[in-house]
Amino acid sequence: MKRKGLHRPSIEDLVELSGIETLHPGGMALTRRTAEVAGLEPAMRILDVSSGQGTQALFYAREFGVRVTGVDLSPRMIAAAQEKTALAGLARRIKFIPGDSQKLPLEDNKFDAVINECAVGIPDDSQAVLNEMVRVAKPGGAIVIHESTWKTNLSQEEKDELSERYGTTPLAQQEWRDMLQKAGVAEVQMECEPWSRPEMFWNIRLDRAVEGPGKVLAPAERLMTVLRVLGRFGPSGVFKALANEKKFYQAVLAGKLGYCLYWGKKPKPEKPG
Repeated sequence: MKRKGLHRPSIEDLVELSGIETLHPGGMALTRRTAEVAGLEPAMRILDVSSGQGTQALFYAREFGVRVTGVDLSPRMIAAAQEKTALAGLARRIKFIPGDSQKLPLEDNKFDAVINECAVGIPDDSQAVLNEMVRVAKPGGAIVIHESTWKTNLSQEEKDELSERYGTTPLAQQEWRDMLQKAGVAEVQMECEPWSRPEMFWNIRLDRAVEGPGKVLAPAERLMTVLRVLGRFGPSGVFKALANEKKFYQAVLAGKLGYCLYWGKKPKPEKPG
């Protein structure tokens, strides 16, 4: 189920409205692990799908010596990413282009590795995102994602409600594996520890450590976010935001929602006889 607006603003909306740069669960430790399972090496060509403000692209280029193309639907995100890249002196190795992850504006068989960090479940068609990632990868290239994952068996009604409150669409481990295989990914592997531990969901700030649930935003940041929610969604939106935050934290602490890393390869064509 995709968002219908009943519980907006969602957790994803709150992150956007906060104006701070946040990462995915697991923070930069998971980004490093993502690069490791992708087998990044100097001179490889990498695609960072839904690249946001370019934090991960900069990390790949700086730490692993790769050349990165980032693609994102938001012109504001692309502008921010380009500015950060220029300041870092990496504009010769990183470029950003506008594009929909469900229909990438790129040719087939182009990249040595294609990575999507925490943004497969946000668009309407997650399968299309995975299909496109495989299409643009070179044969033998790595496909790597990490995504929110159900840890227990829940009713469809509860899944739908939590997904809408969260603002993305978690799936069960086997569902993510099946979708990757349907897209054409071979040798699918998975790693859920330590990324599924509750504390990983608060570990999303680039600038500082977060002590626990409800403390991602500093008091001043939280007040500013409430005012922005009030301006966009009205008083009822503030109450919904607080309810969504509470329900989300409860689901994570109850072990209903976790986080996993998934990866595999685009198969190489079989050699004739």
